[in-house]
Amino acid sequence: MMVEDLGVEAKEAAVREVAKLLPLPELLQSISSIKADYISRQQANDAQLSTMVAEQVEQAQAGLESLSLSDKTIRQLSQNFVEIEKLCQECQLLIENHDQIKLLSNVRNNLNTTLKDVEGMMSISVEAAAARNSLSDDKELINTYERLTALDGKRRFALAAASSHEEEVGRLREYFEDVDRTWETFEKTLWGHISNFYKHAKESPQTLVRALRVIEMQEILDQLAEEAVEDEGGVDMENSRKNSKKSATSSRNARQKVKAQGKGYKDRCYEHIRKSVEQRFSQLLSEAVFDDLEGALEEAKKIGEELGDLYDYVSPCFPPRYEIFQFLVNLYTERFTRWLRLLSDRANDLKNADILKVTAWVVEYQETLVGLGVDDSLAQVCSESGAMDPFVNTYVERMQATTRNWYMNLLKDDKVKPPKRTEEGKLYTPIAVDLFRILGDQVQIVREKSTDVMLYRISLAIIQVMSDFQIEEKQILEEPASEIGLEVLCATINNNLRCYDLSMELSSSILEALPQNFAEQVNFEDTCKGFLEVAKEFVYQTVRVIFEDPGVQELVVKLYQRDWLGGQVTESLVVTFEDYFSDVKMYIEERSFRRFVEACLEETIVVYVDRLLVQKNYIKEETIERMKLDEEFIMEFFRLHISVSKVENRVRVLADLRELASSESPDSFTLVYTNILEHQPDCPPEVVEKIIGLREGIPRKDAKEVVQECKEIYENSLVDGNPPKAGFVFPKVKSLASSKNRLWRKFT
Repeated sequence: MMVEDLGVEAKEAAVREVAKLLPLPELLQSISSIKADYISRQQANDAQLSTMVAEQVEQAQAGLESLSLSDKTIRQLSQNFVEIEKLCQECQLLIENHDQIKLLSNVRNNLNTTLKDVEGMMSISVEAAAARNSLSDDKELINTYERLTALDGKRRFALAAASSHEEEVGRLREYFEDVDRTWETFEKTLWGHISNFYKHAKESPQTLVRALRVIEMQEILDQLAEEAVEDEGGVDMENSRKNSKKSATSSRNARQKVKAQGKGYKDRCYEHIRKSVEQRFSQLLSEAVFDDLEGALEEAKKIGEELGDLYDYVSPCFPPRYEIFQFLVNLYTERFTRWLRLLSDRANDLKNADILKVTAWVVEYQETLVGLGVDDSLAQVCSESGAMDPFVNTYVERMQATTRNWYMNLLKDDKVKPPKRTEEGKLYTPIAVDLFRILGDQVQIVREKSTDVMLYRISLAIIQVMSDFQIEEKQILEEPASEIGLEVLCATINNNLRCYDLSMELSSSILEALPQNFAEQVNFEDTCKGFLEVAKEFVYQTVRVIFEDPGVQELVVKLYQRDWLGGQVTESLVVTFEDYFSDVKMYIEERSFRRFVEACLEETIVVYVDRLLVQKNYIKEETIERMKLDEEFIMEFFRLHISVSKVENRVRVLADLRELASSESPDSFTLVYTNILEHQPDCPPEVVEKIIGLREGIPRKDAKEVVQECKEIYENSLVDGNPPKAGFVFPKVKSLASSKNRLWRKFT
């Protein structure tokens, strides 16, 4: 009845839902779409319901299986409890014999242990023999080491177990002698592989790697043993706080003992490599090296080429932390340095060509190291260790001596042979070009075949050669200018100008080639400028040729004399100057010619001033007039060759002295003298005294007052007792230099 009611209610509900869906008649057309939607929803609901039912069924099955397993486990536990209860009842009967049972158990355990130890002891000789036999196969090196290490462990255990019985310890040691002999054979094989590291690395790197692996394994064992002692020492220290100092000492001693007992394979590895390298250098470091330098260099080159193989083959076989390539480079470099020191002891016996061969090898060795990535500072150890110093010293000394002999002979030839002329008529000798050609060749040879140190020393030697050459040139100046000759002097001027240009070029090329640390220590500038100074001194010497000319000297003597008043003396001097100037201008470079003209003008002024102060004739109006005409004549001539300002600046002294000589009153004398000091601060008051003494009509009293006042003016102008600056005239005036009571101080 209930089911029927539910069906009726469902129908009514369905009718209501349909009425909601279709409230209007025209919506009846959508019944087909509503039906299709219903069908799809029904299918989805059926699928979902089926899935839920399947999941519930699976869970029910799993639950049943769990219940079945639980029941089985409970039954097993019940059976176990029964068995336990049965065993407990049986054990109650054995409680009275517990001590015997425990003793029997210990005996059984000890017997098993003893049997195992006996089996181990019996197998030691067999295992040692097997290890010894495996040494014949390099591939078994690691296995052999592991076997021997295991045997060592058995030995330590056996000796520790029998430590309380001295007789047994002695017998055990004898029993283990076979192990010791096997260890000795093994280590001999191991260190043989290490000593042949170079050959193995190229032909059988696996053998070298296995040997190094053994060393690493032993280092690990040594480290573990040391750490164990440290840990034990730490525990002892913790347990003995009251005796902490004693505990620390004992712990440290224990660590040192373990470390001393360690095999130290890594250190021994380095030592065997060092010995191997030492053996490799034995021939090179023998006394025979002096008998055959070519053979020694060839051997050194051959050994040096091995560095590439050390980098390519040996280094990859070693662990990176060994830094084996750096270690080998140090060993090779130390021994090469020793070899160079042996050679350097007899450097004086070697020819320059042989020295260059040695330095060329050093350069090649450095380049090899740098090419392999070695730091520059280490690569240059051979050249900068001092081993090369005797070679460098010998070579440099020979170069300097040879060059000196050469240029000394040329300087002698230059005195007797006429200079050569260029197409423009300039005079020269080949010495400048030849000198720097030789020096340039030396630099080029050293750059190509030697070290930076050698180039640095050659640079210093070249500076010394140039300086010595300049000194030798200056020796010529000690001879009278007239004996040297105008042409030789002019050629020497041109030579030194050329030397300056060539020295600057050479210094630039050397400084570019030198490393910065060496270049900073080389100063070519002052020595190069020395050639300009030499040229300048020879310019002055050329001027002396003119004034040492007998004809010029005759004219100079006539200055301020009767013949001079007619004007012929100065005119003749200028004509003579013009003749010399035409020759000198053709002989020397223009820049030197201008300096020559200036020097000649200065010397002319000095001569005129000196003759004015020396002559005894009274200064009259006609003297003043002639002095003015001379000034104009001199200016007119010299300004044809140099600037007017330079001429006026130098001739001004003559004008000032003329004005001083024409002064009429004491005040005018002091005023003119004050004006002279502005241009020529080193003009001494003796000049006033001499000129005023050549004037007529000036009372002696007034003359003394003027001189005294001028002396005071001069003294007040001094700075620290000296004139503020030196001029070009008065230091050279001979009549002032010979004065006994002068106040003026000569400057040089």
